[in-house]
Amino acid sequence: MGFFGNIDFNSLSDTDQAIYHYMSSNVEKVPYMRLRDIAKESHTSASSVMRLIRKLGYESYTEFRSQFSVESVESDRFDDALNILSRNHFPRNIESKLNQIIEKIQYCENIVFFGIGASGSICEYAARRFASIGYNSYALIDPTYPILSKLKNTSDNILVTLSVSGMTNEVVEIVNGFRNKDDFTTVAITADINSTLAKMSDFVLDYHVDIKRVKKHEDLTSQIPCIFLIEQLANRLQE
Repeated sequence: MGFFGNIDFNSLSDTDQAIYHYMSSNVEKVPYMRLRDIAKESHTSASSVMRLIRKLGYESYTEFRSQFSVESVESDRFDDALNILSRNHFPRNIESKLNQIIEKIQYCENIVFFGIGASGSICEYAARRFASIGYNSYALIDPTYPILSKLKNTSDNILVTLSVSGMTNEVVEIVNGFRNKDDFTTVAITADINSTLAKMSDFVLDYHVDIKRVKKHEDLTSQIPCIFLIEQLANRLQE
């Protein structure tokens, strides 16, 4: 924790260590406590608490408490970010879904990753990742590109569409053109299992993520769950 600086724990006295242990175990409470409250809870004295705070490089308790509060909030945010790949952010049968899609991809002729905006950037990464393990893969990020003409004389193609909302009009319109075609299997990777995209796709890999937008149209939603699912597909295929 940054608010404890680079102090050598072994150099602290028994009293200092008692205060240190109390504060590090109660990071959510300390910003709201008075100096004497910490002394009472750690079974030490206010002067002992203040001596440790000065050893940590702070001029006053107010300065220390202010920095402690900032560090605690940042630590909570970091922990929340780490939890974005928690198993409960994916459906229970996610591995079964992955394996079903892998069965289709194994023998396909082409894989097309389709998405626009931030999802389009992930498509380029996905296409490169799958090409690296020997699959004929493309990134489609322009909804006006004549992909059907390009793949006219091919068979056993997979269209993997990336869309957080699964409701983007351009995405839905393109995928609708691939529905019920014998030469294409459609896969959706989306945060909304009930979206239009999910309902029109043959297979769906869904996940939970907090939607974050600025000024309605600027999407700051994390793409980490989507990247994770793409890498799971690639890794399992390679194995």
